[in-house]
Amino acid sequence: MFKRFLYFTLFIFIILTNNLGIAEENEKKIILEVGKPYKIKGKWYYPKNNLNYSEIGIASINSKKREKKTKNGEIFSNDKIYAKHKTLALPTIVRVTNLKNGYSINVRINDRGPKNIFRIIELSKKTANYLKIKDKALVEVRVIPDLTIYEQSKIKGKNFNENNIDNLEKDIALGKEEVETENLMVSKNEKVGKEEKEISINNGKEKKSLKYNFRRSKIPPYYLRIEIAKFKKFKDASNLKKKMKPIYDKILISLSLLNGRKYYKVTTVPISNLNEAEHFLNIIHKTGFNNAKLFIENKKK
Repeated sequence: MFKRFLYFTLFIFIILTNNLGIAEENEKKIILEVGKPYKIKGKWYYPKNNLNYSEIGIASINSKKREKKTKNGEIFSNDKIYAKHKTLALPTIVRVTNLKNGYSINVRINDRGPKNIFRIIELSKKTANYLKIKDKALVEVRVIPDLTIYEQSKIKGKNFNENNIDNLEKDIALGKEEVETENLMVSKNEKVGKEEKEISINNGKEKKSLKYNFRRSKIPPYYLRIEIAKFKKFKDASNLKKKMKPIYDKILISLSLLNGRKYYKVTTVPISNLNEAEHFLNIIHKTGFNNAKLFIENKKK
């Protein structure tokens, strides 16, 4: 009788120990992932936990139906407000704004992508639906530092270091900017019509989390252009313009300030649409300028 009791107790102990081990293992599955540099079609990408990231570019939509386990152990689903990015840490919370209609929403970056070198972000179908994007669109992607720090601080994976959070907060306080950008968003939000209200209350569970971050703002008129490169010396900028002339002659040189330093930017003239922008980006990349990127500037009244 005693032996049976002893065996039964030992059996229960083994089950509880295994379950505890599984629970601990599951907790460690989701980690803070930055990753190593990698290359897509000859262009190198350098992942970084960058709270100052802000970029304007083309967004695409994820077309795969099945869910996929991501680099940091999460699940990428087209039924969630998720997106893929080439370099931001996983996870990172960003504000994505459709620069055509002003719709914007907070999005969780939890996977790597897109593979197209001319697209800066790949949205889940649900995210694209909120932003009213059917195929591709010009968007602004801006990291939300406080939400990103909060989400990353909840992760206790093997790659997580609590000291990183302190360093990230210092970067915000010091205002270290690595990407030159222009914020087109205005402080006052437009009143939206029936269409947006229907989206906001479509799902009772989502309403609580989305009603404070899904909105529509007025986007001032702007020009879309491509920055090919920037130089400290005018001579270098002028030489590039001459080099580009046989390939694409609509090139301008302008003086700009970045962190108190003067630079001569070599850019295109305003571009009319995204298809034209991608076409010119492809031409420019083939000449060896893989870091060429889209940017916008407000139209003068």
